Amino acid sequence: MLKHSFMPTLKIVSINRIDLQKSSAKHVILIPIRSFSDSKSRLAAVLSPSERADLIAFCSKRVLSAAGELPKIVISSDPTVRDFAQNLGCEVIRDNGEGLSSAVQHAYELVAGRGAKHVTVAHADLPLAEDLTTLIREGAVTIVPDRNHDGTNVISLPTESGFRFAYGPNSFERHLREAARLNLGISINENPQLTMDIDTPEDLLRLFGESDFDLEARGVDTRLDLPDSI
Repeated sequence: MLKHSFMPTLKIVSINRIDLQKSSAKHVILIPIRSFSDSKSRLAAVLSPSERADLIAFCSKRVLSAAGELPKIVISSDPTVRDFAQNLGCEVIRDNGEGLSSAVQHAYELVAGRGAKHVTVAHADLPLAEDLTTLIREGAVTIVPDRNHDGTNVISLPTESGFRFAYGPNSFERHLREAARLNLGISINENPQLTMDIDTPEDLLRLFGESDFDLEARGVDTRLDLPDSI
């Protein structure tokens, strides 16, 4: 089974490279995708590996669509994800190493060196994602937390700020502190279409209960052993 890893100290391989110098848009969307089947282990009790793959692939397409016409770059070490992204016309940066924060940091600095002025980093597990371009504020940071104000679902920021990413538990608070350290303007966006992410069976139950999301229509078996309540 393929295992997710990022390693920014290794040579970066970029596929479908976007010429940001020629691009009219100086804003770039970065989307780290660990893998499809070998991810979301907390959903294993209710979704098979293939069902998890279908769900995360759908969510990833939704996030990519929410980027609109902006250049889109997927960060992944997974060959299946890389093929998926290339088929959708995205650039792919491949890392094989040391965690989400390091992978995003390296990609952020890489595209900054190629001429990008603003970057939006969006997780790939946002099933209701909509227009990410509304988060862009020149010279300022916009953060979308998860529903618990713990994680960072989306962060949009200038590339010349020297920002240091710190994903993991309590990343929302850490990213707020980092923006304040850099004296950047800060906006917190709690659009429910972007705060909804999928990590647990309870998240799936919320998704079904709070939206018109139809998992079965997207090819995922809905005969799931979900909890009766949250």
